Amino acid sequence: MDFDVLIIGAGLSGIGVARYLKVKCPGKTSAILEAKPRIGRTWDQFRYPGIRSDSDMHTMGYAFKPWTKPKAIADGESILSYVKEAAENDLTPHIRFDRRVTAATYDSATQRWTLTVDHGGETETLTCNFPLSCAGYYDHHAGYLPEWDGYADYKGRLVHP
Repeated sequence: MDFDVLIIGAGLSGIGVARYLKVKCPGKTSAILEAKPRIGRTWDQFRYPGIRSDSDMHTMGYAFKPWTKPKAIADGESILSYVKEAAENDLTPHIRFDRRVTAATYDSATQRWTLTVDHGGETETLTCNFPLSCAGYYDHHAGYLPEWDGYADYKGRLVHP
């Protein structure tokens, strides 16, 4: 399938970009590719007790849907609800869940991007004018494991989200 824009990631950033694209460029075709089976990415995956944002949600929230809760440093569950509400109705149908982008190549002759997408072991090929990565910086398949001098000698408890 061919699109004007393919957004990679249905988290806080991806949903925000999709909303602005829909409002500011209503004639453009787009889809959101999400590797997980649900919306919200980081806030859907990390649900351990006490998880919260380290950013002020009054500042980091969407201009089209201002953060109205009293706690600026919000808990993960509240942020996930906020992202879901922002996507409701007109954005959710454009999300293609369980789609992991494995490659992106650009063809100068056609001025088009080709994205190779894994969907449950099957390969899909999508093309677009512009891919936009909103995938974040976490490796959602494996936690970050820092290294430091003496790591192998450490006998204490290690906790990784």
